[in-house]
Amino acid sequence: MDILDIVSNRLKWLPKGVARFIEKKAKAIPSVQKTIEKETAGMLEEIEAGLKPYRGKFPVFPTFPKEGRSREEILAEMEEFNKIESPRWADGYVSGAVYHGDPEHIDFLNQVYALNSQSNPLHSDLWPSATKFEAEIVSMTAHMMGKGQPEVKDDICGSVSSGGTESICLAMKTYRDWARETKGITAPEMILPTTAHAAFDKAAHYYGIKQVRIPIGEDFRADLKALKNAITPNTIVIVGSAPAFPHGIVDPIEEMSEMALAAGVGFHTDSCLGGFVLPWAEQLGYAIEKHDFRLPGVTSMSVDTHKYGYAAKGTSVVLYRNPELRQFQYYTTTEWPGGLYFSPTFAGSRPGALSAACWAAMVSIGEKGYLEASDRIMKTAIQIKEGIRSIPELRLLGDPHFVIAFASDQLNIYRVSDEMTHKGWNLNGLHKPSCIHLAVTLRHTQEGVADRFIADLKASVAEVIAHPKASGGNAPVYGMAANIPFRGMVSDILKKYMDAVYKV
Repeated sequence: MDILDIVSNRLKWLPKGVARFIEKKAKAIPSVQKTIEKETAGMLEEIEAGLKPYRGKFPVFPTFPKEGRSREEILAEMEEFNKIESPRWADGYVSGAVYHGDPEHIDFLNQVYALNSQSNPLHSDLWPSATKFEAEIVSMTAHMMGKGQPEVKDDICGSVSSGGTESICLAMKTYRDWARETKGITAPEMILPTTAHAAFDKAAHYYGIKQVRIPIGEDFRADLKALKNAITPNTIVIVGSAPAFPHGIVDPIEEMSEMALAAGVGFHTDSCLGGFVLPWAEQLGYAIEKHDFRLPGVTSMSVDTHKYGYAAKGTSVVLYRNPELRQFQYYTTTEWPGGLYFSPTFAGSRPGALSAACWAAMVSIGEKGYLEASDRIMKTAIQIKEGIRSIPELRLLGDPHFVIAFASDQLNIYRVSDEMTHKGWNLNGLHKPSCIHLAVTLRHTQEGVADRFIADLKASVAEVIAHPKASGGNAPVYGMAANIPFRGMVSDILKKYMDAVYKV
């Protein structure tokens, strides 16, 4: 048993504050630090090897080449990368990541991008088409989320961002500034379930907002009693997910937003993952929880167009109940010698080609296309859930729609994930509790993919039962992350992972 096992098994009962104190003191002892580095060195080597599979196989450029390479040579190399990397996602082996993937759709978006490659929404006088595209992207998304419905009288509005993280960060910045100006709150707090996306942690870190995390219940939905007890005079916003990334469960948005409305605070529905599936699935008759602007307490939403909206990567939409709230998102300065400067989101210059491709995806697919895609995804998810339920050693977490998390009370679930990796699958490892999930996309709706997933999952479970002590893969990493009380140690490994990403 190594030092990480000892720490995990003997000290995981420690309260967080005590664990942090002990970790800080222990790491100050050189011999302890040296032992920790030794224990994690092998793990980091394996991680780096996985990150850099092309070493020794392709030219590297730590400095500029003396003379530029030919365009033909560069394109040939990129075609080789694409040939190596695309089969797994194209054949439906990957959780999420590529949400559409049809070659004709990709070729269409590439053509749109090429036509708009020089476009920059910062210069709206040069590219008014870019502002047309973005205004219509926001309007279409707003109508999908309730604008124009009889019960929605407000002028739902928003902005196009670079992704879900930016949409979330923009919304939290908006609430911080709104609360400071309208309520005089200088020590803002946000309330969110433990399953809310990590982007909210990032927003809290960037904007000095205190996070008040509330637990989830046995159904993996936010605990309403805990939410009620967490509201204080410093609360500026409450957050719910539709669905949450880890387990694919929709929080009780209706009840949560009613509490926010009663308290006079904002409510943000994070529908980055489900925004372009749930509304269409509801229209098709699937039992979908209400989560959008039809609920009067919902004051903002984040919805990713580059996931199930099937746009190219790099676009999302943040929505607000009215323009007055959205104005707290904007940045303006009037005193710069370079002129009047203003921007609606974080970036100044932005790739207008991505907005053009997003708009093109949305208007080319249309309502009929999104309805058909959502129906295929929901039906495939039902088939996969039934297959998982048929494996005695596994159990589903909650009642998910199309992001399907499962765990095991008998096996090391991360070992099951490693066995699935050996069979070509790329699944998402999760912890608290230890589990893995599959985000069902259009790639999984291809004929035979769901059957292949269940067959491979059954075989992987059988392999782990037969060889429970086998090691390697991600199991040690996730096992440590799930159990070790010294969170700083886990954070250090994640930072070293990021260091490895930037190694040539």
